[in-house]
Amino acid sequence: MIVVPLIASFAYALYSPLYQGLPDMTERVIRTTQAVALIGAYPPTAVLGIPLLFYFRRRVGPSLANCAMVGAFVATFPWMCLVAFFGPDEAYTGDHITYQNGMMTWWGLLETLKFLAVTAVFGFAAGGLFWLMAAAGVKRQPVSETVPSKVFE
Repeated sequence: MIVVPLIASFAYALYSPLYQGLPDMTERVIRTTQAVALIGAYPPTAVLGIPLLFYFRRRVGPSLANCAMVGAFVATFPWMCLVAFFGPDEAYTGDHITYQNGMMTWWGLLETLKFLAVTAVFGFAAGGLFWLMAAAGVKRQPVSETVPSKVFE
């Protein structure tokens, strides 16, 4: 389902378009969709989503909740790693200091949690869309003898 990350990127572009200097809102949304898809949607889907699909395929049923939770994880995990391991020396959001002397401030933590929550919501919706397009109506396959244990049952 190669279109799911693109649709999620488009939804995020409608929610928060970048490129404030462009005069046309349509061009802003198109360029934001391209940037979000190429940087924030397709790489995590290829690196995390596809392996998780194959891992969970025979271990848990393809329910809406399972697909949505995996979608939220796939969307949020790379950004959590980026925030945890990399940060600027100093950064500001409006009049608030988010990083000072290489350390995140409380305001920075609040801004980060807000960004991760929005990312998780869009990932949750993308996982639900994946379930609608690919997994709705699929019956659970029997667990083969090669799978060591069931995760949820």
